[in-house]
Amino acid sequence: TEAAQLETFRRLAFGPGAPVPGRDHLAKWQQPIRAAFVDAPGDSERQAARQHLHDLAGITGIEITEASPASANLLVFFADDPVASARRHRSLYARHVADPRRFDNLLAGMADSTCFGFLWGGWPNGRGIDFAVVFLRTDRGARTVQGCLVQQTTQALGLMHDLEPEADTVFNDSGRAVDLTADDRLMVRLLYDPRLEPGMSWTETEPLARAALRAGAS
Repeated sequence: TEAAQLETFRRLAFGPGAPVPGRDHLAKWQQPIRAAFVDAPGDSERQAARQHLHDLAGITGIEITEASPASANLLVFFADDPVASARRHRSLYARHVADPRRFDNLLAGMADSTCFGFLWGGWPNGRGIDFAVVFLRTDRGARTVQGCLVQQTTQALGLMHDLEPEADTVFNDSGRAVDLTADDRLMVRLLYDPRLEPGMSWTETEPLARAALRAGAS
């Protein structure tokens, strides 16, 4: 239903709790995305990444091209140990880390994570997203790599939060969905509806998202 779709969108874009006035900012890209695949284990993984980003470009209307790591604003790292990879390749994104000690603490907490990512420019500052990094663990099978790739690169578009573990979606860590579901695609289209702008609060976003749904975003 419309109410359920709006609640799902709110949770993905703003988080599960009640929005905090002045701190609830919609995040999305407004510039072309230049993606680089770092240490991809083989051509099949690179091709899967290219195909998924091509799919996201079609849904969002954002231009997404492949670039070198040095010129990319979306870095996708493949590694048996994503935390070690994040530390080893830190020079590629260190200029975006405002608080190195806090970032190191965040990385330390990711030691057992299958995949994770960070984005800059969007939340909590209310600007368009301008840089993101994604780390994918490669030692747990092709299905896990595919699910992580789809989940993390899609969340890097601005749908940063997870849904309940039992939900049929890539926006959780259950591992059941490894490709975007119809509902997932709707959420991405809704975020990139031109009526929704970076920095909007949920109070500003909700009526516009409702109008987008009624205008045929689904």
